[in-house]
Amino acid sequence: YGDFAKGTARRVVIPRTIHVQESHNAPAIAEAIVWMRKALQPPENLWIDAKDQIWQIKEWATLIGMLAGLFSLLPLGTLLLGTPPFRSLRDRGTGHYACSALSYFKLVVVNGIIMWLYLPIILVLFAIHIYVIPIDKAFPMMMVNGIVGWFVGISMIGLILFRFWFKRKTRREGLTLGDFGISYAVVRFSLGGWKIIKTIILAAILFVFVYLCQGLLESVFIVDFRFIFPFASDLTAERAWISLRYFPFILFGFLGLGTFLHGQIRPRALSTPFRTWIFWSLSGIFAVVAPLVLFLAIQYVPLFTTGAIPLVGPGGMFVSFVLNLFHIIGVLIMTTPISTWFYQLTGKIYLGALVNALLVTWMFVSSQVIAPIPV
Repeated sequence: YGDFAKGTARRVVIPRTIHVQESHNAPAIAEAIVWMRKALQPPENLWIDAKDQIWQIKEWATLIGMLAGLFSLLPLGTLLLGTPPFRSLRDRGTGHYACSALSYFKLVVVNGIIMWLYLPIILVLFAIHIYVIPIDKAFPMMMVNGIVGWFVGISMIGLILFRFWFKRKTRREGLTLGDFGISYAVVRFSLGGWKIIKTIILAAILFVFVYLCQGLLESVFIVDFRFIFPFASDLTAERAWISLRYFPFILFGFLGLGTFLHGQIRPRALSTPFRTWIFWSLSGIFAVVAPLVLFLAIQYVPLFTTGAIPLVGPGGMFVSFVLNLFHIIGVLIMTTPISTWFYQLTGKIYLGALVNALLVTWMFVSSQVIAPIPV
């Protein structure tokens, strides 16, 4: 309706897709292109059919580039761990513990219940921000604040439960923190002195490598690491400063996650290290992703079947955070195999946790909006 000549032309198109897919929906893109043609009147010789779309090539290519960049850390880390400065970090662990199938599923269910505190923890965080003390001056990315607050919250709960579980295991089976890759010493907690320092240095080298790979990609081809969501791009000076504030909290979350994945629910090893890595990675991905997929089903099954949105929240804020679970699931699918690989090489949770904390801090800070969410 309206008139292009008068600047009043309007058109409403409702594509049959969810919000996350709107920018990657071929019919929706075709509608936008046709609208631009009518509005701008380009020469006919410069026009192609709106249905002739090849953007999918670029989108899948950037996914391949991102996965290649991130997973190049695995062979690079292996090579560096074979050099004299870092050779002392190599350790296959004690191997005195393997989680049974029954215990695995029990622990996954408990962890899933904890992960389902996603929206309550976010609601508490925003209540503190609004009614107690504003936090956006120090932590200006309120969407990231909600996600990181949830990650830290469930990690704290998980570590408390792990402590009780570990005491019971110690009494019954004589296991130690070393058996779970948490301590460099056998019978007491220890970070290994120079070993943890070397671990930090190695994690920093690995992160700088993948950051420079992305920087080269972005400077030459003007694309960054993305697939549907923008995952990571160059950091401005402001965002680099912001990342220092978020990093400790994200690191704490990955230390808790590493304790769960490589300690509590670590399955038995298979016949070869590579098969073990595949098996452990898939079991870890299932443990952390399945609860979130079920959570998404609560939102989207009613939406697809009845048109109703169950989880809305104050000002619609829950809708945004539920949408962000797609992004979180993608991050967990990529980081779990990285964590598993470095646990296998070092027998400890720390290198994987440090590398993943650096990567995810970079992802969040470089791609998320610096703004409060209206509530």
